[in-house]
Amino acid sequence: MQPRVIAIVVARRGGEALQQTLDALAQQSRRPDLLVVVDAAGADAVTAQLAAANPTQFVTASSGLGFGELVHRGLGALPVAEPVASSPYGGVEEWLWLLRHDTVPDPRALERLLAAVEIAPSVAVAGPKQLEAAHPTVIAGYGETITRWGAAIAIAERELDQAQHDRLSDVLAVGEAAMLVRRSVYNAVEGFDPALAGVDAALDLCVRIRLAGHRVIGVPQARVFVHEGTAAASRPGSGRPVSPRSLARLRRTAQLHRRLVYAPAAVVPLHWLSLLPLAVARALGHLLRKRPTLVGAEFTAALAVAFSGTAVPSARRRLGRGRSLGWGAIAPLRMPPDEVRRRRAIERDALLSAQEDDRPPRPDFLPGGAAVVALAAIIGLVAHLPLIGAPALLGGALAPLAPDAPAMLAGLERTAEGAADPFAFVLALLGVLTPWQPSLAIVVLWIAALPLAALGAWWAAASIVRRPGPAAVAALLWAFSPPLLVALAEGRPAAVIAHLALPVLVASAARAPRSWSGTAVAGLSAAVVVASSPSLLPALVVAWLVWMLANPRRLGRLLTLPVPTAALLAPLVYDQLRRGTPLGLLADPGVPVAPGPVSPSGLLLGWPDLTLVLAPLGELLPAVAPLAIVIALGALLAPLVLLALAGLALPDGRRGVVPLVLGALGLITAWAVAGIAVVVAGGGAVPLDTGPALSLAGLGLALAAAVGLDGIRAAAAPARGAALVGSERRGPVVLATALGLLTVLAASAAAVPALSASLAGTSPVAAGEPRTLPAIIAAEALRDPGVGTIVLTPVEAGVAARVDRGAGATLIGQRTIVATRALQGEALAPEQEALAELVGNLAAPSGRDLASALADLDVRFVLLEEAAPGVPASTSEGMTAALDGNAVLTPIGAADAGRLWRVVADDAESTAMPDRPPVSTPVVLGVQLGILALTLLLALPTSLRPRRARSDARPDEGPAATFEAGDDDD
Repeated sequence: MQPRVIAIVVARRGGEALQQTLDALAQQSRRPDLLVVVDAAGADAVTAQLAAANPTQFVTASSGLGFGELVHRGLGALPVAEPVASSPYGGVEEWLWLLRHDTVPDPRALERLLAAVEIAPSVAVAGPKQLEAAHPTVIAGYGETITRWGAAIAIAERELDQAQHDRLSDVLAVGEAAMLVRRSVYNAVEGFDPALAGVDAALDLCVRIRLAGHRVIGVPQARVFVHEGTAAASRPGSGRPVSPRSLARLRRTAQLHRRLVYAPAAVVPLHWLSLLPLAVARALGHLLRKRPTLVGAEFTAALAVAFSGTAVPSARRRLGRGRSLGWGAIAPLRMPPDEVRRRRAIERDALLSAQEDDRPPRPDFLPGGAAVVALAAIIGLVAHLPLIGAPALLGGALAPLAPDAPAMLAGLERTAEGAADPFAFVLALLGVLTPWQPSLAIVVLWIAALPLAALGAWWAAASIVRRPGPAAVAALLWAFSPPLLVALAEGRPAAVIAHLALPVLVASAARAPRSWSGTAVAGLSAAVVVASSPSLLPALVVAWLVWMLANPRRLGRLLTLPVPTAALLAPLVYDQLRRGTPLGLLADPGVPVAPGPVSPSGLLLGWPDLTLVLAPLGELLPAVAPLAIVIALGALLAPLVLLALAGLALPDGRRGVVPLVLGALGLITAWAVAGIAVVVAGGGAVPLDTGPALSLAGLGLALAAAVGLDGIRAAAAPARGAALVGSERRGPVVLATALGLLTVLAASAAAVPALSASLAGTSPVAAGEPRTLPAIIAAEALRDPGVGTIVLTPVEAGVAARVDRGAGATLIGQRTIVATRALQGEALAPEQEALAELVGNLAAPSGRDLASALADLDVRFVLLEEAAPGVPASTSEGMTAALDGNAVLTPIGAADAGRLWRVVADDAESTAMPDRPPVSTPVVLGVQLGILALTLLLALPTSLRPRRARSDARPDEGPAATFEAGDDDD
């Protein structure tokens, strides 16, 4: 007898797609015997559409139910079929044809599906070839299978239909759209799994039917046209495409659910326990593959399955009741591992190809970029010859980085004084490069600063220019930039590091809208810049907000950019706000040393300390007035400024807008922070350093000049379609070359006095030992790292005093939370009052017994440093006499850092260091390091990029990279 076909249409939405589905049903060459519609849209218009189709049964259901549950509701409205003896399945030969609102079958689809199953009694499920309704020649899906690990994978998907799969018949599973399933078998396996409401519902049903001893086939001659994917069609709403994040969550949830259902009972607890560890491992894999948006999906899926209640036990019982075969029955239908690897390799190649096509052209680094970096390296080596071979650098704001690796880690911890500065993390990262002697890393940084600056500027310029020449000019300008040379000459490591990190930040921020890797690099470099120069934070926040407004499509990605910075700043922000000193967040990190004098003319010329130029030139040319020297410096700067402004009027001049905006932000910041002091040290206020702000201004100016040079060369390129490809107008080429050379020579000439400061001996930076206290104290510190030394320095206001521990002060041990105490405007802290009273009694004869006070602080030595400039010699002489006459002190004599006294104390009465355990917060430190590690993992490249064609072959052929929004290359 003829089989009876029951068509069940599940409608979540109406509109043209539903109408096409209903019309196609009416036009079938073999029409269904019964039509059941399930209205899950909850809209009057959809109800009217469905009612107009004259269904046999009309069922209304909630839109929140899954496809399988809706099919079950539709079947529940039908009477139970009467059994007949002719049926080998014990009932009426009935077939269920499952359709969605977006499934438009070919007029002969049902006829061909029935023809395929009538000649194969063992077949219980038949599926058509699904084609995209918008592109009828593209396969949306044909057949499904699973990998060795249970992941669902389509046999054919998003392929051009060229009949390449028409010989494929037996498959593990078919998609739910227009699936034809025998009703008796469907009832025997108890239908769809309610836990799989989004994806893999049809896959799971077919697997259970296969294990029940039946076949599943695909019928390529039967075609249906689908408007939506399975995940989108199963969700209520407007039917918009499911986001990759949601789709990954649905697929992972379904895979984990099926894993627990299919696994042997003995290993189910192991699978359950592995859910979260696997989520962590897969999350790290997503970070490596630059897919951080899928990290949350892993944990959401793992938690959803782990706490799904009775879903897994119910599914396991359902599987057990319908199963008659072992898992070996479907093993041949799984996708082999070799085929899985081949498909993934093809996907990776396609992704890399798409990324390479979308990536803007860049100038080649070789040979021009390498030559510029090599030149900067040679000059830097010669300029710092006196420092070569030194184990550490002293002078200015320099000090030993840390005595050893454990001390570096200790410098990151929160102590009783307060939170560690974010700059401590930067120093720790730098010290890791030479863990056997952390202070040696500062020496390497000083010698390599010029080539590193050139390399960073090349990378930044290469993202906005097409030709290597302008990039080389920008690299040289940045390497010989006045803020860098002043920072090197005055010994300001924070300013040096900020200068080196700024071009990396700009270059990676330009890539951030297109790349997660670029976003991560930008986040890390921004953290380095802000940690090294907190005064740049307002300018960078403004630039970040503007960048998000310019790239609204990548708003979510750009919002993650300041996460590393926020992680480093959070503890210090908390401490400063709790203490009521928010301005202390602007304090320069490191040893508090006042920068050189700031002048308006110096700021306009880009020099944080103009005296580094005026003083040596004044000695060399005594007859020349300082004003004339300033005017000459302005004339040397003029070509750079004119070139930067001229770029706006040249082809693609809009590329220079953002660099000029950055330059303006830097100059405004320099003017704003000039003269502001939030730290008091050595008896005087320490103004903020304007060098990093001028570095930002100089970087914007250098990049804008590179854009101008590139625009002049672009004007020389032949028009598209010219007869000779290599022909260029020589005038603009000569002009660009001359301007580039003039700009570089002018900047180099202005930089000579500051660049030669180390060779001339005018720089306070000098080679030294990795300690700031005399050798005898350092030797004592090897036995007792907590040994204390009172360091006295005569100043104009009296005497400055501090207590150093161990071998002396270190860079990583500095705390701006301590240096900015004066902002409170309150009396001294108790420990400061005790130190002040003790120093007052030491510096002048008092006759008081100071042994107990010295023992309380565990002070073993007193060091009198040389007086500050301008302090009368009588001050030091009077203090020396007072210290010599103190009975608790024994003079040791002159040391390399001043005059030294030892505290006389009975060994039996010698006390240990006061009980001041650090208020360690391993959780906070762990979170900070974890965020940095994850960001670094996201920033690391995971694949080699294919080499693109030389960008200078036809520089006018493609658009140059600009600071604009781009497509996602990940």
